[in-house]
Amino acid sequence: MDRTVIITGAGRGLGFSIVKQHLDMKDRIYAMDRNITDELRTLAEASDGLKIYNCDIGSTQSVAEAVRDVLAAGRKLDIIYNVAAIYRFEDKVGLEKTDLDAGMDILNINALGALRVCKAVWPLIQEGTLVVNISSEAGSIGASRRKQEYCYCMSKAALNMGAKILSNELWERSARVISFHPGWLRTPMGGPDAFASKHSVSPEESAANIVNIVLNIDKVPRDQMYMTHTGDILPW
Repeated sequence: MDRTVIITGAGRGLGFSIVKQHLDMKDRIYAMDRNITDELRTLAEASDGLKIYNCDIGSTQSVAEAVRDVLAAGRKLDIIYNVAAIYRFEDKVGLEKTDLDAGMDILNINALGALRVCKAVWPLIQEGTLVVNISSEAGSIGASRRKQEYCYCMSKAALNMGAKILSNELWERSARVISFHPGWLRTPMGGPDAFASKHSVSPEESAANIVNIVLNIDKVPRDQMYMTHTGDILPW
């Protein structure tokens, strides 16, 4: 289809599965990750449409360097997938034991990282561009029942607020923003319990669901911006 797509967090898990989905559709892909995995490198070697870049979305300089080729090509971006994020299992504790200083890194990457990417490619976000943020149900204030994971949940709530403001700013460009809870993924970030649970989802299935919604975004009302990978609306 020759769409131009950026995918962060592309080295493994959900991001890697989204890369493969778009490769199958013959799209032009700029895949970015802080650590380039062997799997992503092997895929790029076999695919003319896939270019890979080291990119730490927590660093403005790193993001700027990673998108140089994108900017030089000058093509409108069709889709930006902001997948990259971090999680600390040490934060599954109450406030008394929470390392709030470590939380600054989580907020920097999970909340500001997506905005860094969008800011770096700002001229290429044009009419029809779709910004896809991989958020979490953990970022829903209205549905929150958790008693721990302060920093991670707050980072995703902040990501959601950034998505809403960005959507407002991009309204006149006719560009859109949407945020997904990808499900409890069977990945290292999902944790060992995810691999044993019937309530978890594989990254391949989640990616397929998300990409299907993305490719049919015109069927989604513009005010429905925050949903699960299966399309169920989540409260902010």
